[in-house]
Amino acid sequence: GEVGIIGNGAGLVMSTLDVVAYAGEAHGGVKPANFLDIGGGASAAVMANGLEIILGDPDVKSVFVNVFGGITACDEVANGIVQALQLLADRGEEVTKPLVVRLDGNNAELGRKILSDANHPLVQRVDTMDGAADKAAELAAAK
Repeated sequence: GEVGIIGNGAGLVMSTLDVVAYAGEAHGGVKPANFLDIGGGASAAVMANGLEIILGDPDVKSVFVNVFGGITACDEVANGIVQALQLLADRGEEVTKPLVVRLDGNNAELGRKILSDANHPLVQRVDTMDGAADKAAELAAAK
């Protein structure tokens, strides 16, 4: 598969796999690749390790981060993503694959603002699950 998936919770991750597979049909048969369930933790270290694993797969062309904030607040996830990208850059690991991030639930607006303010060229924020899956598949097909 070409779309790596990071999510929180088995149910959300499983449904994300399905939505990406469906969206991928419209983009030349793009499929979901490996996935990582971050569960309740989204610290910068957890996100950096997760991104490192997902991005390390040479078949992965884009990453879909799909989080529904409950116990884990979306602002923590957004900060984790921003800090993880910086941490990877500081380690000399060049991130070249786009990330599509969908945040919903607890502190979603704040999380979205954090991502917008960071203005990272590889991070695209999409607010719906279907829209984000489509964007991740589109970006994977374009690489």
